[in-house]
Amino acid sequence: MGDQPITAETGERSGRREQNKAENRAALLKAARTVFSEIGYGAAGVRDIIRRTDLASGTFYNYFKDKTEIFEAVVAEMGGELLAHHRKGRAKAHTAEEFIRSHCSVYFHFVAEDPEVLAFGRNNVAPVRMLIDKPNLRDLAQALHDDVRAAMARGALPDVDITYFVAALSGIVFELSVIMISRNPADPDGATEFATRLMMGGLDKLPRR
Repeated sequence: MGDQPITAETGERSGRREQNKAENRAALLKAARTVFSEIGYGAAGVRDIIRRTDLASGTFYNYFKDKTEIFEAVVAEMGGELLAHHRKGRAKAHTAEEFIRSHCSVYFHFVAEDPEVLAFGRNNVAPVRMLIDKPNLRDLAQALHDDVRAAMARGALPDVDITYFVAALSGIVFELSVIMISRNPADPDGATEFATRLMMGGLDKLPRR
């Protein structure tokens, strides 16, 4: 028997299957994001995620092998959203302060202003920290590295060790965000000011309490 001919009908069926797969995956990610935000990675289970969808329980395993994999996918999805915000700011910076302030402000406001993202951060600090160097967040890290290199090339940033600079900026922003989200209310503007002044001038430039 030869291959079945590809017709408009078979193409339409294939298209519907792909659309259904995309919709099912999106529904699982949305449910997981909500569950992890509400009860955290440690307390959450696959059943908790499935219960937030209209899907059969076995459907989950067509898309993700376990809770860890879907958690990483949720974090990667958030990373993509954060990257889209970054593209509007730091790439246009003309000075070092503009670059650093833009990077910090976008990150802190992204974490603090969406209630679900804020809850996700508050309930998942340790597991998110474990993912920082994993492939799922590589695009975010590479984009920062590329933007720093471009800023140095156009004179907006001094020509310093890129790897050290990116590590310092990333570390300060992440760890300050952990403290920021532990406070009520979270203060993204205050965190931005602190991080920017610290990066620009060290302790002597920090705002006094």
